[in-house]
Amino acid sequence: MRLGLYIHIPFCSFLCHYCDFAKTANFDAILVQDYFAAILKQWHTIVDHLERTSGRRVSLSSVYFGGGTPSLFTTEYTNLLRAVYDRLDPDAEISMECNPKNINQSALNVWKGLGVNRLSIGVQTLQKKGLEVLTRDHDASTALRGLELAMHTIANVNMDLIYGWPGQNQNGGQADAHAPDLWASDLQQLINSGVPHASLYSLTYEDRTPFGRMARRGKIYPETDEALAGHYGLAREMLGNAGFEHDEVSNWARPGFTCRHNWLYWDFKNFIGIGAGSHGFLPVSFTSPDRDHGELDAGAEIDQGIRYAFPRDVRSFLRHSPQSVHQGSTTALIRELGGEIDEGRDSDSALIEYVGGALRTRHGIDLSFCEKITGQAFSPRPLIVEALKRQIAWRDGPRLHFAPAEWFRENSWASEVLLSF
Repeated sequence: MRLGLYIHIPFCSFLCHYCDFAKTANFDAILVQDYFAAILKQWHTIVDHLERTSGRRVSLSSVYFGGGTPSLFTTEYTNLLRAVYDRLDPDAEISMECNPKNINQSALNVWKGLGVNRLSIGVQTLQKKGLEVLTRDHDASTALRGLELAMHTIANVNMDLIYGWPGQNQNGGQADAHAPDLWASDLQQLINSGVPHASLYSLTYEDRTPFGRMARRGKIYPETDEALAGHYGLAREMLGNAGFEHDEVSNWARPGFTCRHNWLYWDFKNFIGIGAGSHGFLPVSFTSPDRDHGELDAGAEIDQGIRYAFPRDVRSFLRHSPQSVHQGSTTALIRELGGEIDEGRDSDSALIEYVGGALRTRHGIDLSFCEKITGQAFSPRPLIVEALKRQIAWRDGPRLHFAPAEWFRENSWASEVLLSF
């Protein structure tokens, strides 16, 4: 049973005003110790259940430490990673998200010694103004030194950047044609740094964040859709010219450096999620052929899977201690661990999830897989027919691809595709 593993580390030394991830800056050594013990126990409980009920051994293609700020810790990961070692594929990808301030040679050596072979560094911007607006705790020189040091130890490094932050190319809430192109500067410095992977995200204003509240009160001015589309287009142009392949709407990679864990999400593959605020996607049954990591098998029975999420609050998460052996269903186990199951999922939900993720990637949409889910043949609506004529979409066997310029309009195209079945 080939799966991925996502591990959420919710601790931060500070809380950025735009971030809506499950996190806390209110912790001490005892809470951290209890948390690492809890996620180790959760891992054993879930994987033992999956192996016992399926009769198959779990094999991990990737492990991803997200947060929060996973790079606050080093040797704390020893027991957890030792527990997963014998289930790792020989070429498994093990990623860790990092804050630039936490990168030093000692930490890098520990992570590499534990098997971490990919780092994702949250630079967000290299502009002084932007770092202040985004309430980051590092400066540009710290970020660039951290990137350089990281790549000398662990070659597979991703740089996160954010575009559309307040004032990036604005003056008093209006676009300023004479303002320096701070986004182009960030992109050029990313290219010059030599990092082999880039994740570029449009800033979102989530309700629970200070940014969300400030935007509602008119204290800050989000950029227009037109401006955001311009930033996206510039990124496509500059990174494409620099030799990056565009994997997904927010992700670019040099050849050989795609993030394999990301493809689990984009290609509708199963993964275990452990830790406070984590999400997972597990098989419902184990009787149908396994969805492996190649092409989707349109001849296999479609397992719509179980989607779940654990409590975001660390202390709420810790209150749920699993039994050593669970005799019930996977759904019952997740509930016992304090997780919430997405109860409303059906074949329509599965189709929406798959199409929404696949159309914004270079793999495109496997129409035969969609036909298997729906029981309906693909009959393209007029807008898709027109897109095919204009060559902003194309068919490649059973796959429907959209040009990368269209990935930014995924919601509109997803609706057209879904209504074509």
